[in-house]
Formats: sequence, C-alpha cells, structure tokens
Amino acid sequence: MRNLLSTVLLLAATLAASAQNDLKSVLSQLDATLSHRDSYIAGREQRIESLKNILRKSDFSDAQRYILNQQLIDEYTPYQADSTIDYLYRNIALATRMNDAGHLNESRIQLAYLYSSAGIYLEAANMLKLVDTTALDRRQLVDYYIARHKLNDELQLYSHDSAQGHESWRLTVIYAQLIVENTEPESVTHLNFRLRQAIGARDYPQAVEISERLCSTLQPLSREYAEASYMRALVAELMDDTPTAQVWFARSAMTDIQLAIRDNAALKSLANTLLDDDNIQRAMRYMRIVMDDARFFNSRLRPWQDALALHVIEEAYQVRRQRMDAMYNIFVVSIGCFMLLALGGVVFVLRQNRKLNLARLELQQANNRLNISNKDLQHINKRLAGLNSQISEANEVKEEYIGIFLTMCSEYIDKIIDSRRHVRRLLRDGRVDELRKEYSPTDGDSRELEEFYRNFDTTFLQLYPTFIEDFNSLLDKEARIEPKKGELLTTELRIFALIRLGINDSSKIAALLRYSVSTIYNYRSKIKGHTLVSRDDFEERIKTIGAFSPQHL
Repeated sequence: MRNLLSTVLLLAATLAASAQNDLKSVLSQLDATLSHRDSYIAGREQRIESLKNILRKSDFSDAQRYILNQQLIDEYTPYQADSTIDYLYRNIALATRMNDAGHLNESRIQLAYLYSSAGIYLEAANMLKLVDTTALDRRQLVDYYIARHKLNDELQLYSHDSAQGHESWRLTVIYAQLIVENTEPESVTHLNFRLRQAIGARDYPQAVEISERLCSTLQPLSREYAEASYMRALVAELMDDTPTAQVWFARSAMTDIQLAIRDNAALKSLANTLLDDDNIQRAMRYMRIVMDDARFFNSRLRPWQDALALHVIEEAYQVRRQRMDAMYNIFVVSIGCFMLLALGGVVFVLRQNRKLNLARLELQQANNRLNISNKDLQHINKRLAGLNSQISEANEVKEEYIGIFLTMCSEYIDKIIDSRRHVRRLLRDGRVDELRKEYSPTDGDSRELEEFYRNFDTTFLQLYPTFIEDFNSLLDKEARIEPKKGELLTTELRIFALIRLGINDSSKIAALLRYSVSTIYNYRSKIKGHTLVSRDDFEERIKTIGAFSPQHL
C-alpha cells in the first residue's frame, strides 16, 4: 500500500512538472506571437482595403457586388462589428433589390447572429422574425438554428428574469439537437454542437474526446481551430485541470492573434488564470491587449465582460505588490541586523586576540621566574611546552579563521552595499518585475553554502592534515568514513571537526552547518555507536587529534 501511494504521488508530481513545462513553453510562444501582432493586423487591413478598392474601381452587377460584400463581411466579422453590420445591411438592400430570397435570408441570419454576439438581443430577435424559414435550404436552415441557439444561449447567460433564463436554456437544448440532426456526423458543426451537448450533460470525458478530435483534424491556422482549442480549454477548466486549460487557452489565443481576430475570448480567459506571483505582470499585459481589441471591435457586451476580468486581475496585482513591499522591508531590516552582528563579531574577535596577547606575555614572565633549578626547570619546561603548543595551535586556528571571517564579512558587506544600490536603482526605474526575478529563489544560495563548506574544509585540513586518518582510527573498520572524489570532508567529519575546534553545542553546530539540531544529534549518536573507545571518552579523544602531547617529547 505504501509503495502504491508513493507511485501515485510520484506520478502526480511528474505530471504537474510536465504541465508546468508545457505552460512555460506555450507562454513563450504566445509572447513571441504577440510581438508580431501589428503585422498580422496589417495583413487583414491590407486584404480589406484591397476588396474595398475593387468595389470602388469597378462597375459590378448587384449579384457580383453582393459576393464582394460577403467577402468583406467574412473579413470584418471577427475584426470589427460596426463595419460588419454596415456591409450586412448593404447586402440586405442588394438582395431586396434583386428580389433574391435566399441571399436576403442568408444576410438576415448572419446579422442576427452578430447582434446576439454583440449583446443587441432585441434587434437579433426582430431580425430572425423576418427570416422566411419555409424558403431556406438545408444549409441555411442549420445557420438559422445556429443563430437561434446563439440568441437563446446569450439570453440564458445574461437575463435577469429567471423565467426568461429558464425558457432560453430550454430553447438552446432544442436548437442544439436540431443542429446535430441536420448536419453530417463528421462535420465541424455537428461535432461542435455534440461537444456543447456533452458539456451541458457534464459528460466531460466525451467532451474531451470530441474537442481533441476537432483540434487534431482542423487546420491549426484557422478560426475553427481557435474555437475548438478554446472549447478544449473550457472543458479542462470545468474539470478543474487549470494547467491544461492554460495551455489550450494560450494555443487558441495564438491562433486568434495570427488571424488578426479581435473578437476573441481566449487571451482574457488565459489572463484570468495567471494570478500567481510569477505571471501577474503577464496577465496585466494580456488584459491591456484584450481591452484594446474590445474597443476596436466595438461590441457593446465585450468591454463590460473584459472590465470584470480586469478588476479581478488588478486586485491580485495589488495583493502581490503589498507582499513585495513587506518582503523588501524585511530584507532591509535583515541587512541591518546582519551588519550589527558582523560588527559585534569583529569587536569580539579583537578583544579575544588582546586577551591572548596578554596571556602570552604572562607565560613568558612565568617562564623567566621558573629558571630556578635544573630539575624544576625540566618539569616546568615540559609543562610550558605543552601550554605553548596549545596556545600556538589556538592562535593558528583563531588567526586563520579570523582572517577568513574578516574577509567574508568584508565581501558580504560589499555585496550588501552593491545589492542595496542595485535595488534602489531598480525601484527608482520602476523595474519591479526584474527585481522580483533577480531575487527569486535560485541555486545561488546553495553555491554560497558550498563555498562556505569548501573554505572551512580547506582551512581545517591545513591545520589538522591527519584528522581524517586519526578520526577513523577511533572507529570500527566498517564504520570508517572516506570522503568521495572531489570532497574534502563529509557532513559527519565536519560535525566532529567543529567539536575538535571546541564547538560542542549541537544547536551551534546545526546553525553553522545549516541542519536541524535533531539531525546533528542523530549524526553524533550514529558515529558513537561504532567507536572503539568509550562513548563517554570519544569526543574528548576527538578534541586531542593533532594536539601537542608531552608524551611525544
């Protein structure tokens, strides 16, 4: 059972990491696509202007002018609502003049659908009433059902009348079924409305299957693919699969941008999901583009929808900014405390050095007074030799570590001064996003710690070159510790190296080596379990490794 749980957790972590990598990749592609947005828009503008020039320069029949107008309508429909409506009315006038019921119904259906999309519901309903359904062929009848479905779908979403909302929902179900029944089983329209039926029935596995089939069969650079990708993202969102939804929203948005579609929803939906600290700036940037598209498209409904989304993102941004300000204040206070501690450490080391100098002077005076007799002198000389060796060792250790400590203090003070100057410059320039990236967690912290270990190991082994050999001589053969290639000391050896230097408190050792106190205690107990000497005497023996001993005279 434990192995199964571990496997499930590992699989979940792997999938989460894979989804995160996919999102980073697709967001990078989306940003690259957005950088060329103006050129895509210019391409559509050029096509529109070319069609207008053709209409202006040539004398066409009403039927030919209707076809050219329809091409302009196709260009304008996802691009600008006002112009689309204008050319649809031109085609209605042409169809009326030609007495062409088919073209008249076709234009009225298109106009009703556009009115519904733009939130102009009364006009949409009135326009659909003018359609003569008895004169419609099968394709036009499907288009009529789609327009009816669109109108009722919008009404059930935004109606404040619950009875009207319920009735509109009932009609969307009816029209969706009519569309499915009157289209070819493998057609895009058929699959789109089967997908909507699956979503309405909360049959999400079937919705995933249909939406992915659409995405895999449609041309990637088409409006149909953009809509299918958007629906795939909505299904993932309904299933609470936010990473998958974000990837598909981004793919849909990229297609919208490449096709210069300004009546879009994917970029706004994506921005609504990017409310974490890493992406909030990106979400704000996306919403500015969305608002710009909404203003240009000039739909009554879209700016209101986008304003609601922008409000949510702005609130998330304000929360993040307050948190960043609090972190900066903590950072400044921490730097101040560190500087005070560093100054206190320097003062302490200087005082200790002064005491050592005084002790050395007293020992020299005592040595002069002990020159009384040869017998006493020999005994005293042995004692003084031992004391001098210990003092010399202590001086060597302290001088070595004082030099390292002062160097490190100086380097970190320089780093702190440079960091504060850099932070002030970034804040002054308003480059908060860059500041956040520079101070996000990196592997720099581990490198600093590794450098500390390397300096400690090198200095310690210079002072006690036989420490590892002497340490292992106190242990069983199977418990002896040999550093790996590229290592100087292992964690266990560093713990007892600190004990050799006189740091015996587990909490102080834990603080120096960046481990918990319990971890240090476990290491000490584990090593003591394999000692060849008494457990009580083991650490005292460690403290004598490399020390001067009178017996060596």
